[in-house]
Amino acid sequence: MELRNQLKKYRIKHEWTQKELAEKVNVSDKTISSWETGRTYPDVAMLITLSELFDITLDEFMRGDAKMIKRIDADLKLKKVYRYALIATITIFLGTIIFLNTYQYKNQWIDRFNPFMEMKIGYATLPTNVTYNGGKEYEESSKELQIPDPYKDIWVIDDPFGEGTRLDFKGGQSPEGKNYALVQHKGLYVRRISFVSWDSIPGMYRDIMHKEYEEAPSAEDEPTHH
Repeated sequence: MELRNQLKKYRIKHEWTQKELAEKVNVSDKTISSWETGRTYPDVAMLITLSELFDITLDEFMRGDAKMIKRIDADLKLKKVYRYALIATITIFLGTIIFLNTYQYKNQWIDRFNPFMEMKIGYATLPTNVTYNGGKEYEESSKELQIPDPYKDIWVIDDPFGEGTRLDFKGGQSPEGKNYALVQHKGLYVRRISFVSWDSIPGMYRDIMHKEYEEAPSAEDEPTHH
């Protein structure tokens, strides 16, 4: 006998209306009607509740409804797949968070796409002259293409309290009188720089910056935030 008929049979046997049964299992009477007409089916948890309410075994309740048994079996397998997928998703998400937090300020590409890091703006003192093509001086008479070397290990002050980050970035030769940089960066990733003059830097930053470029600031001048 199909489940829908079994449900109706045991409901009538207990002399319950659809509304009374619905109240006992905490659903609407329309849901009971839908079950009894076969439009929908109760889930596994509800089948167990109904069999206990009717004081029969689950096997007895579902006996003869092969279609329903196959459907429940398929639903259980699908739920198992969803459960494993959810566990895998949570594991990957947590692993990604741990990875991003572990490798902050260690790789510019990771910092660039790290959603947990904020974009900062800082100021830096630059060398007045840059080298070209891997450490060479600029030669006006040279016919060789001369490409400016990137700025290396530049101390960028991120706030008026002196915290900052050592960064590498490209920019080329600074204009005369503007060997200072306004640097927008996220961790080690430098988004862009602008050459600025000393007077254009806010006084709170100038008070803790070196006006002349120094290759190796002392430890006292280099507090870190990571």
